Amino acid sequence: MDTTREDVLRTKYGDNEAFTRLLDAYTPMISSLVSEFSRSCPTLDISDDLKQEASIALYFAALSYKEETGVSFGLYAKICTKNRLKSYVKKSVMRSLSQLISDCIDDCFDDEPAADESQQPLNLIISEENCDALKKRIRAKLTDYEYRVFILYAEGETPVNISKALDKNVKSVYNTLQRVRNKLKNLFK
Repeated sequence: MDTTREDVLRTKYGDNEAFTRLLDAYTPMISSLVSEFSRSCPTLDISDDLKQEASIALYFAALSYKEETGVSFGLYAKICTKNRLKSYVKKSVMRSLSQLISDCIDDCFDDEPAADESQQPLNLIISEENCDALKKRIRAKLTDYEYRVFILYAEGETPVNISKALDKNVKSVYNTLQRVRNKLKNLFK
């Protein structure tokens, strides 16, 4: 019995040392995939998170691997790891985008000047220009109704409160929020 196969079997039965050996054996694959996915998202500092996600994926690959499928464990582990990293990056990008939009909306739609006087005027101008550009892109992409729902939601209103404010049913608001999410995802691709 080869050592990888044995370590996979032992990992299934809770042998932590066997998983440690698997992790050591597959570190080059993990490093390569982490590097690949980190390059695909250079603005996010997530390489440590990706390493952890890849290790978790390897562990779950060991638990769910079925030798009778005829696929090697190495290929199976790589596919599982790649899928988990892809999902993690997608979620991280969406969280980051959501935060960016939320911050920008707070800045753009807030009539009061920033309380932080340490900001340089040039930075404020650049920030305002970026917000204005973002606001125009969002506004151009959404219908009037979608934009109103989006603004209310971004200001922290719940779908129920939005439905009352706009005299629409809640299902309409939820559907509109879904359309807005999809349109904004496409806007930032």
